[in-house]
Amino acid sequence: MLIELPDACNNRRVEIIVLAADEPVTVGRRLHPHIAGRVQINGDILGSLPESDWDLPR
Repeated sequence: MLIELPDACNNRRVEIIVLAADEPVTVGRRLHPHIAGRVQINGDILGSLPESDWDLPR
């Protein structure tokens, strides 16, 4: 496969990310502008469940 880059990329280091078309693409989530910066966390949310329930990669 050959990818043609614009002339602005000549003599520069570039990074190309290739995603498989048959895999679903995860879309980043953002807070709604009406609540962004207004949410306060009271208490320890990470300690509310055992670590095994968070389903985190090891």
